[in-house]
Amino acid sequence: MTRFIPLLACALIFSSCGNKKPSGQALETASDSVETRQPEKMIVTHTDTLQFIHFEGNFDYWYNIFLNASKDTISLVTDSAIDDRFKNTLFEVKWFADTLYEAGDNDSKYTANRMSHFRPLKGKPFVAPITEEQILRDIRNIPEVRSGADQAGIAERPSEGKNYYLVETGSREEDNFSRFMMFRVYIYPHYEIKVYDPAQDTDFSLEAWRKLSASVSP
Repeated sequence: MTRFIPLLACALIFSSCGNKKPSGQALETASDSVETRQPEKMIVTHTDTLQFIHFEGNFDYWYNIFLNASKDTISLVTDSAIDDRFKNTLFEVKWFADTLYEAGDNDSKYTANRMSHFRPLKGKPFVAPITEEQILRDIRNIPEVRSGADQAGIAERPSEGKNYYLVETGSREEDNFSRFMMFRVYIYPHYEIKVYDPAQDTDFSLEAWRKLSASVSP
């Protein structure tokens, strides 16, 4: 009978080993791996139908400029320029908030909306198409411009918070450009040409400007 006692003891030892918990070191390693795992940042993508106005490539970042259904100007950062032949075309545009860096300003960060996808759509534009060629032609045909200037050019285009073209007129002399009159041309909510006074940073309708000019003439 006594010969079975050692066997029974060994069986109990093996049984206790099978139920032993992992060492404290193994638990700490597993715990560390969970604690250092960082959640992935969620990118929220928005989808809108927008009317393409023009491409702006004169800044640190490229922008495609659109109008939304409320006729507000929308500027979206892009790595892909939309061709000019698609001006005033409706697009399905997907965009998200991105972090950009201001060059030359200690690389300060700011948030801007970036396009991630776009495709043209069929449909009537939110604003009737007004081309830059039409704007320049209409300004050249203003009687005061015809009599005092021989050139007209676009100085600024619509951008975020600015819903007008800035057009300057003048004459090209031998070694300089003599500026004559400047205009702000609004294309939405309706097409309107206004005389711009840079000294007062304000504009006047053509009718109001003519009345003002007549009142101050000697």
